[in-house]
Amino acid sequence: MSNKSIVYWAPPNEISAISYDKEKMLSNNLVKTRLILDKILDHINSGDKVGVKLHFGEAHNTRYLRHDYIREVVEAIKSKGGIPTLIETQGLGMYIQQINISENYSVFLGHRKTKADHEKIAHLHGFSESIIGAPIKFIDGEKGIESKIIKIDGIHFKEVHVAAGLFEYDKIVVASHFKGHPQAAFGGALKQLGVGCITKHHKYALHFIGDLSINTEICNISKCSQECIEACPVGAIKIENESAVIDNSLCVYCTACLESCPVRKAINRTFNTNESEFNIMAEKVIDNATAVINSFGPENIRFINFAFDIPLMCDCVVNANMPIIPDLGIFGSKDPVAIDKACVDAEINAPGLPILNEDGQWTEPLSIGIEKINAMSNYLDTSWQIDAAIKNGLGSKEYELVKI
Repeated sequence: MSNKSIVYWAPPNEISAISYDKEKMLSNNLVKTRLILDKILDHINSGDKVGVKLHFGEAHNTRYLRHDYIREVVEAIKSKGGIPTLIETQGLGMYIQQINISENYSVFLGHRKTKADHEKIAHLHGFSESIIGAPIKFIDGEKGIESKIIKIDGIHFKEVHVAAGLFEYDKIVVASHFKGHPQAAFGGALKQLGVGCITKHHKYALHFIGDLSINTEICNISKCSQECIEACPVGAIKIENESAVIDNSLCVYCTACLESCPVRKAINRTFNTNESEFNIMAEKVIDNATAVINSFGPENIRFINFAFDIPLMCDCVVNANMPIIPDLGIFGSKDPVAIDKACVDAEINAPGLPILNEDGQWTEPLSIGIEKINAMSNYLDTSWQIDAAIKNGLGSKEYELVKI
């Protein structure tokens, strides 16, 4: 018997069907979603409270995972006697940003920072209980700061702020949209755990280096109304010697102070934008995922990846751009490493798609056998997450692909 992890795969092709033909309907991607779920949801018992971890997509992003697929996940859980809830966490910051496109038109960005705004964009994208059949719960609270600190022996982190509400559930089903990512190379099951199940404290630690701090040479309380003090949800800021001071022992790293400060550059943060160090961000994602898996229990988590509509950017950006490869299908597994590796391998084995560039010219598509994400963003490497996950003992990159 093979010791390899099992990854179930349903190819993306659908057979055209005008009549209600059972054999042709078996090729439908929503039907295949259910067939994949029937293979992996063996961990759910009647009465289990089941969190369905997903990403609702940022405002103006049109590449996020369709709500139709999540409805199939919800229905499959109910068929096992489980009680499903859609679960998600907030993004960094506290305020929606307005960008004026023209005199009569503005767009509003950053809708995933608080419960009130996040719920609105979730509903706009079709993730409402009346459509999906399950309620929404933000497991890190209204402002994204409610955490349970989990100790680990990670590559970079020794403790992680995991969303406290995660532990209200008996089982988790992680439903991911496989796609690229501008810093971690790709997003899949591992990233859903390592970014989507933590609070703002560790989202900040992923994207930035060091603490938030006040630039005392620029901070001028005569030019403001101490907006940072009012904005801070935990009272970590006070005024000393005519300047704001952040108590980092209290700070939850939500960056509300930075967003609210009217004095430009009065609050410092250092972006983790050094392309030679993006591997560190990927490793930090895996440390976070390790905290989630170790504390919740790997036996209580299942994974389904939807590799459809695959751009180079993630669902959290506004301009995700065009798909870079054809649809790859649906993948399901008990192993987050194996399922992500299977998606990366499928991406390598698929042809690239032509992209319309800024000059209006169609590019030559990348060939089969080329790792498309690495080739198009040569400072990124999809192996970073996989290798770090192996190092942290989260699963196996050796898998057996079982076609559905």
